[in-house]
Amino acid sequence: GDKEKILDFVTKDDGSGVSVQTKHASLTVSAEGADLKLEGDLKEHYDRVQGGIKWVKRIKRIGSKVAAGEIGTAFEIIKEEIIKENLVGNEMYLYLIDELTGDPVQAEGWPIKITEPSELVPY
Repeated sequence: GDKEKILDFVTKDDGSGVSVQTKHASLTVSAEGADLKLEGDLKEHYDRVQGGIKWVKRIKRIGSKVAAGEIGTAFEIIKEEIIKENLVGNEMYLYLIDELTGDPVQAEGWPIKITEPSELVPY
């Protein structure tokens, strides 16, 4: 009977690289480096692992700054990388328009920033 091919090894014609391919993933290695492509559940799990690694690195950086007495820098990391990226989704601005000139009003409090929560933080 016919057997299903599980792995497919492909070499470039010029010998500069090799690819290993499966049904849901491929790895290409060449002089420029390695390139991993995933599909389906594998991609979703890989993305989650990468997200976890990103959080661990952030926590390590924040902890290092606190341990070094650089509290201000630690708070900047929290503000810029954690709060902005994870709590705020899309940002929009509401402008008050002068009906006579058609220009946005330049006054304190304008424009009003409107934010929506990110997918990570539900309503």
